[in-house]
Amino acid sequence: MKRFLTVLFLLLVMSGCVSDGKEVANPDDRYTYLIEMIEEHENFTDSSNYFDIAVEMAKISDGYRYYITIDNPRIAMYDIELIAIEKGVDYRSRMAANVGIFEETSYNMVPNQANIEQGYVKGIVASGVSSEPETTLYIFVQFKNSDYSLSHSEYFKLDARYEEQ
Repeated sequence: MKRFLTVLFLLLVMSGCVSDGKEVANPDDRYTYLIEMIEEHENFTDSSNYFDIAVEMAKISDGYRYYITIDNPRIAMYDIELIAIEKGVDYRSRMAANVGIFEETSYNMVPNQANIEQGYVKGIVASGVSSEPETTLYIFVQFKNSDYSLSHSEYFKLDARYEEQ
């Protein structure tokens, strides 16, 4: 009996240590959860100490497309996730701009380095559609450190405006 309990204990300990740093959550559930988190969040910023973030807007046939760009990392960022919403839009019937939630590939940014085949990118762009030429975007960005032991999250509020050229 003692041996059986020891083996059972070892199996439990070993299975608890197996992880590749990815969250186990279903991507659809994660997507919904992140939208709810943004909608409930109260404190937003317009810049980061860790990377540059910007938004641009272009006219398309049935409205406007906005592009959110994250680049110029100042620290190593791994397994980057980004999701952006407009308040008051129903994202159950319309996809929010997002990166790193549904893809099998994880996106990493390291200062002054890029190797797309290995998942190291210079920057990340997420795009979404708006019916308005001016809108406010609420953005969530999360990334992990190199050994996936720490996760860092930031919330942004950025205004997007289409400007004719």
